[in-house]
Parts: sequence; C-alpha cells; structure tokens
Amino acid sequence: MSDTTNIFSTSVISDTSIDGELIYGTAAVSKVLGVHERTLRKYCALMGKHNYEFNKNAMGHRAFYKKDIEVIKKIVDLKNLGSLTLNESVKTILESDIDNIDTISAVEPISNPDYNKLLGEFTTFKNEQQQFNQQLVGLIQKQQNYIKYSIEQRDRKLMFAIKESMEMRRQLAAAEEKKENEKKKKKSWWQFWK
Repeated sequence: MSDTTNIFSTSVISDTSIDGELIYGTAAVSKVLGVHERTLRKYCALMGKHNYEFNKNAMGHRAFYKKDIEVIKKIVDLKNLGSLTLNESVKTILESDIDNIDTISAVEPISNPDYNKLLGEFTTFKNEQQQFNQQLVGLIQKQQNYIKYSIEQRDRKLMFAIKESMEMRRQLAAAEEKKENEKKKKKSWWQFWK
C-alpha cells in the first residue's frame, strides 16, 4: 500500500472527485501501475469475470478509485512473482478480504518447481525406459528365433516321419509282392501232376 500511496502523493493524476475521493482514468492508472492501457483493460475484464465492479462515467469509461488501483497493484505484484498465472492472481486477490487490503500481502506464492531436477529425473527415467525397451526387443527376438527354430525342427521331423512311413509302405508292398511271387512259383505237390 505504501508504493501506491507514494505515487499518489507525488503526482497529481486527476482533480475530479466524488465525495472528496479522487477519481482516476485508465491512462493515469496505467502510468501509476507501469502497465500498458491495453493490459490494464485486460486486468479489469478478468476482474469483472470474478464479479469485481468498477464505476463507470456517463460515457461508459471505467472510473478508478484509490482502492481499485491498490487491488490492481496487488494483482500485478502477485502475477509478477511468477508463481501464478494472471487469472490465478486475480482469483486469489479477489477471494481474499479486499476491504482490508493489507491482508492480501500475506498470500504465499507457490514455489516454482526445480526444472533442472525435473529434467534430470526425466532423463534418468527416459534412459531406464530405453534400456528396458532394448531388453524387451532382445527377448522378443529370442522368442521369435526360438519359435522359428522349433517350427523348422518340427517340419524336419515331420518330413522324416513321412519319408520313413512311405519307405515302410514301399517295403511292405515289396514284401507283399515278393510273397505273392513266391506263392506263384511255389506249387503245391499235387499241382505237379496236373
């Protein structure tokens, strides 16, 4: 509050007042806060979304009182800490006790995460994951080789069994034929006299 009090006391921004309280325009407030007028309008629009009401003049322009400027200053300060987004800053300030503006300074900023630590942990995880993937690929290749080898061995055994079976049938057929031929050659004793 002392920052804005010093600014108000050192520069005369407006001589317009209602009930003895000075009213400031957008251009004057943007100079006091050190932000562009467009940025100030953006802040005010966000504040409006959180049900903060500004007084407006007859032409529809916002009229800023000292309290409005102090609230916006707190929002700017909280946002500039870098721990909250603009929307989060507006929400935090407006949900606190605005009537007692000094209590707003007690808001604890969220600490920034240590990105180097996170990056290191991610790199370690990535390396471990790559090693795991390589091991998995190796196991899959071994499994495929085993399956291929097993199928080849089964096929060889099957072909050997088929060839053996065919050879056995051929031998049986040859033996049967030989037996028939011997039977024909061998005549019974009574057939000699015929």
